[in-house]
Amino acid sequence: MKPYPELTRLGRLRRMRQLATAALRGFGVEEARLQLLRQAGNTLFRVQTPDLPDPDAPEGLFEAGQFLLRVHEPGYQEPEALDLELTWLAAMRREAQLPVPEPLAAPDGRWVLPITVPGVEGTRRCSLLRWIKGHSVKNRFGPAHLRAQGRLMARLHQFSRQWQPPAGSSKRRFDWDGLFCNDVGSGMANADAWALLAPPHREAFSFVAERTREVMADWGQGADVFGLIHGDLGVDANLLFWHGEPRAIDFDDSGFGYWIFDLAVALDACRDNPAYPRYREALLEGYAEVHALPEKHAGQIDLFLAALEVYWNLWATGGTHLYPELLPEYRERIAQTADFVVRYARRSGCPTTIDIAAID
Repeated sequence: MKPYPELTRLGRLRRMRQLATAALRGFGVEEARLQLLRQAGNTLFRVQTPDLPDPDAPEGLFEAGQFLLRVHEPGYQEPEALDLELTWLAAMRREAQLPVPEPLAAPDGRWVLPITVPGVEGTRRCSLLRWIKGHSVKNRFGPAHLRAQGRLMARLHQFSRQWQPPAGSSKRRFDWDGLFCNDVGSGMANADAWALLAPPHREAFSFVAERTREVMADWGQGADVFGLIHGDLGVDANLLFWHGEPRAIDFDDSGFGYWIFDLAVALDACRDNPAYPRYREALLEGYAEVHALPEKHAGQIDLFLAALEVYWNLWATGGTHLYPELLPEYRERIAQTADFVVRYARRSGCPTTIDIAAID
């Protein structure tokens, strides 16, 4: 049998379908139709089956008889982190009826099944979620969508403030080390990627990192500012709308971080839009309808957005250094995020003589 890495894309897909079928049997599914959605990072299948019970949820939240099977990328999440993600999702559905994916347990009660099949290297961890109804508004969003997202994020944060994760739980951390030092999946620690930056960018990035350090040190990590967050929720990614109401999906990059960082992620989709101030206002207004956000926290949202762009840029810089073939895919966004950080740094008093127009 040919080794998995040597297969064509079609060959790898056939093997993955065999693994997906084995995983579904572990969840009690014998009859199913599978549709491949993605085979990059996690391998995702849309599943249609009559073999699982209908959800105990309001009509219109889930597609009856439809599910998302995730074959998790080896090494991206530790087993404990994945268990925490699914336990948290189940609690948000069970205790607060929040519009998030609902995980399904196997007959033996496990959220995650380790699956091994001939022809696929190693053991793959698999999880099953109910399929949420909704549509992306990626190319047609307005302030009203940001306001609705703000309300939803406040509800998610409100739940996380009072929910106690199981003892021994772990997940990635969006603290200072997590943003500016750790390896977050590129294969190179962000701390090492700093040396690859152009000097003008390094100066502005360092300014943002130091300002972020000061704010985090001042705030601490109490439940009023820090807890379990989605970490990747925006109108351009992982947010669906159904009859005007938002639903959050794909908690794969969730972790422990600052509430205001989570809100900053929501603004990434409109950071270069001339109407950015209006979008920011709408997001914060929606959030405040559910939970009051102290002004000193709201006032730092642009700093945390700049920190997000530094974090992403370090990840992309390290990744494209190790895998140059990825550079064409990321070159434009690397330039855009670096430009945003430089502009923020200059506007915020960074002692620099950077000529933005001269930066390639």
